[in-house]
Amino acid sequence: MPEVSRELASKIMSVKLVVFDVDGVLTDGRIIFSNSGEETKLFDVKDGHGIKLLMRSGIDVAIITARESEVVRRRAKDLGITHVFQGMKDKRMALEELVKTSGITPAEMAYMGDDIIDLPVLKRVAFSAAVADAVAEVRERVDFVSKRPGGRGAARELAELVLKVQGKWDEVMKAYLS
Repeated sequence: MPEVSRELASKIMSVKLVVFDVDGVLTDGRIIFSNSGEETKLFDVKDGHGIKLLMRSGIDVAIITARESEVVRRRAKDLGITHVFQGMKDKRMALEELVKTSGITPAEMAYMGDDIIDLPVLKRVAFSAAVADAVAEVRERVDFVSKRPGGRGAARELAELVLKVQGKWDEVMKAYLS
């Protein structure tokens, strides 16, 4: 198990659902528009695999993002994420809807964000996390700050931490080593 305090381990042990912001967390925060207006985002395959590992281990995953994007819809579908909230300028509203649709309370959730728009949700969940390159106001107020930046392995780092603290990592590895 990774070196974490008892208090932090207790928070992580309660997690049944991990929520990710998109821009700046699952991506590096850059948005590319082609001349025709098509939007492009870059996702890290290791982050995606970490999300799949969470789901295979019985931990649900959700996305809450302030922007609306077909690219996010496609990525969520590709990963099998069914709880997707886009265009949510007030992320608390999305969190309330997520509670209704999932039956999981904020006391059983983790959230990873990167900017001040994420603070209202980060304050409500059991385990709050930020990417390494999150704004200072977020990094100072969360339980965990990844070593990796957004879109470059931060989501995978969080997934592994949750699985290891919850004692599920050995089962994950067994599936790949047998």
